Amino acid sequence: MMILDTFKLDSATFQITYNDAYLIWDRAGEIAEQVCKIWPDLKFDDARPEKQTFKGKDVTIITGLNSSIITLTGPNSLSQGNIRLIKDTFEVWSQKLNLLELSRVSTLATYKKKFPTIKDANADLLALKMARWPNEKIFDQPMDADLNSVELFYRFQDEESFSTLRLKTEGTEYVVKLDSSYVDEPEIRRSKNVIVIAFDRGILGSVNAEKFRVDDWIKGFQHVLRRDIEKLTKA
Repeated sequence: MMILDTFKLDSATFQITYNDAYLIWDRAGEIAEQVCKIWPDLKFDDARPEKQTFKGKDVTIITGLNSSIITLTGPNSLSQGNIRLIKDTFEVWSQKLNLLELSRVSTLATYKKKFPTIKDANADLLALKMARWPNEKIFDQPMDADLNSVELFYRFQDEESFSTLRLKTEGTEYVVKLDSSYVDEPEIRRSKNVIVIAFDRGILGSVNAEKFRVDDWIKGFQHVLRRDIEKLTKA
């Protein structure tokens, strides 16, 4: 079983950057109208001369003067349907902003796996033998503290592209306070402990916007991650 098969996709972000596209000032309304037709239930959130933001169910879309971003959340973030919507949105940006050349294209995907405690998450990540954990007290810190965590980061880059992989354990505690006059337990505490895998891959330099295929790029992104992550986690 591949490591990603035990994780759930949590979010995905598609981003492009380009030279200042001043047409955004003239065509902001037209772009917004077309993007809202692509994504169901998309609602206006914020607008400035250089940026407009819309939010919908599990999606945030930002059209900017020199950068535009689509962020999706949930296990279906990179489903075939969403890839098609990302592609259609890119085509609106490309046409209405008259984008001929992109200076960067990137995609970031984040996967998570839940654990009962942060100690369990640490143990699972350390079991991959990608890092060495001390077996005695170090830096005057106890080895069994509840706030201990592990984080690994890899970056591979040349002049044309980059790929980064981050693996980390993360513990979060949520506290909800209630009116003590109505409930016996005025404070509810819940914890969330996970291992996070975040993969970021991008093209640097000049990218022909007219020939760029978003669907091929995202499918290639997913293929490269699944193909090569095992080379690190099984090293």
